[in-house]
Amino acid sequence: MASLRSLEPEVRSVAQQFVAFLNKAGVRVTVTSTRRDLDEQARLYAEYKAGRSKYPAAAPGHSTHALGIAFDLHLDPPLYPQAGALWESLGGTWGGRFDDPIHFDLRRWYGVP
Repeated sequence: MASLRSLEPEVRSVAQQFVAFLNKAGVRVTVTSTRRDLDEQARLYAEYKAGRSKYPAAAPGHSTHALGIAFDLHLDPPLYPQAGALWESLGGTWGGRFDDPIHFDLRRWYGVP
């Protein structure tokens, strides 16, 4: 299980509040990925390109995870749209808009397209 502690401080604070809110609402949440180095991103990208991952991964150097402004969550799949809508209401970007429902980031806060 990954820790939100590796995220940038502003992102970590919002992410912790988001996860705490989901937990209080009875949603079981597991943080599965946060900040990644280039080697880890390259491994995930290779797995995705080879068809061995059901979730997309950005090419190394193009991931918001490397910037420490993104995290992935595991929760009951039918709840992703509601969690994504909540995250977007906080100013975040939800990966469900681009076929990556486990992905949550705050790219807009950092001027990342």
